[in-house]
Amino acid sequence: MSLEGLFTWFSQEIKWALFIVLFVALIVTAFKRAWIAMIGVVIGLAFIGIFIVQPNILINISEFIAEKLNLGN
Repeated sequence: MSLEGLFTWFSQEIKWALFIVLFVALIVTAFKRAWIAMIGVVIGLAFIGIFIVQPNILINISEFIAEKLNLGN
């Protein structure tokens, strides 16, 4: 039995758990009007979106920036 299936399942469940926790934190900070903490939660959601859900976005962003700055020529 391979651990790959278990790892895939676990990583998907952790992704959803992190989303739920950060959305609850976003609602709580918005309700308390803790704007600085809310900005931190939004940044956390962005990092989860970039690094966990769609890691290929980093490649696209770096290629776009390299193209605009004429790097690699």
